[in-house]
Amino acid sequence: MSQKLRVVGIGCDGYEGLSARAVEALSSARRIIGSPRQLHLLADVNLDADLTPWPSGFWKDWQATLADIDPAVDVILASGDPMFHGVGASLVREIGRGGVEVIPAPSSASLACAYLGWPLHDTPVISLVTGEPGIPGAARVVPVADALRPFLVLCRNADSVKEVATVLADRPDTKLTALTNLGGSEATGLPESVAEGTVATPPVPAGNLTVLAVEPSGSARGWLRDGDFDSDGQLTKAPIRQMTVAALDPRPGALLWDVGGGTGSIGIEWARHGGRAEIFERDAVRAERIAENVANLSGNVTVHHGAAPGALADSNLRPDAIFIGGGLTADGMIETCWQRLAPGGIIVANTVTLESEALLWQARRDYGGDVTRLSVERAGAVGSFTAWRPALPVVQWVAEKPVAPALP
Repeated sequence: MSQKLRVVGIGCDGYEGLSARAVEALSSARRIIGSPRQLHLLADVNLDADLTPWPSGFWKDWQATLADIDPAVDVILASGDPMFHGVGASLVREIGRGGVEVIPAPSSASLACAYLGWPLHDTPVISLVTGEPGIPGAARVVPVADALRPFLVLCRNADSVKEVATVLADRPDTKLTALTNLGGSEATGLPESVAEGTVATPPVPAGNLTVLAVEPSGSARGWLRDGDFDSDGQLTKAPIRQMTVAALDPRPGALLWDVGGGTGSIGIEWARHGGRAEIFERDAVRAERIAENVANLSGNVTVHHGAAPGALADSNLRPDAIFIGGGLTADGMIETCWQRLAPGGIIVANTVTLESEALLWQARRDYGGDVTRLSVERAGAVGSFTAWRPALPVVQWVAEKPVAPALP
């Protein structure tokens, strides 16, 4: 595309709230493409352009969608700031930065923070509008709520408020404020409707276009305790669990595969640090238990029932980190995990048996990395005295997959 595709953001205040640059873009267009709600905001405006709704399922095949768009005559109409959980980011990804001109309006998050008096730069925002494949929607708010920081939820529709309240049911005093049609009232920047409540008695929003402000209650939680997990004993205990997650180097948005999940503790802790996790477990009962732990303790986790390494084919994603907590002796386990790991990613494997330890030493020879022996002893009673009671030592292999050098 020789000419840039223009993307104009519009708020609930409609055409009157647009900048001169945005007005010029719309006035010069022959066709304006957007959602029916956005186009409705221009229905009474005297424009020469045809108002064209997006075709059904347009986001599923961007190449086909873009083939029907001419940047010389078409303008895309988006909601608020198109680069904030919006179509602008998708278009830049498909076309490239140089092929798109974005003309933003204030985002719903900016308007919400202005109304609430919250600092935008310090306010987490969870979108239930865009979402991610395979990740439960409202469950994504759980780890954010655990940090006890106020945050915003961009609602998919009016029912999203009840969905958020459901996943936060163990925090009944958490305050919820539903802000509907932000910027749509005559007083610019204010919501048309404000409904307040708590998780125990959720507010009823006045419409689908709602931002939910959440102010968590309770005590801050960092690492989970062993007793927080429903377990049959297949649990990486807290000291080793914390060292293992640290070795995996969690990062916001990064994807972990937890192979041989057991209780799911590693994947759940990873997700609570802002990442995403896929947990693979061959035992059906344990897989169901992991799913229950995920529902109670975290979001951003998908559970796969199946034996690895074969079950790894269930995911078409490439993980940034892999933890092998079970099944090390399965044929091709380490080799398959290493192949699927993204370049620059980290793999960690734990074992307590000599047979599996031998495999970790072989992995070190094949792929590099470090092998460490981790021992934990707890003080316990011996009659009227106290002595150290050692747990089984854990042998841990950690390696980073090299990044291929760039071609000249």
